[in-house]
Amino acid sequence: MNNVNVAILLASYNGEKYIEEQIKSILSQSYPFWHLYIRDDGSTDNTIEVINRYIDEYPNKITL
Repeated sequence: MNNVNVAILLASYNGEKYIEEQIKSILSQSYPFWHLYIRDDGSTDNTIEVINRYIDEYPNKITL
């Protein structure tokens, strides 16, 4: 297996309904060498709170 680090970029705006499913999908991938960068565009729902829960659990894999 090639140990290439993959940067995953995810943009979100008021994505509370979908962001958890998206993050779980990325976390379930078999390739281990990746980092998820999430850019939120000023959400007014609970998107940031959902993202922060995952950052707390996976601080070396997810950046907001």
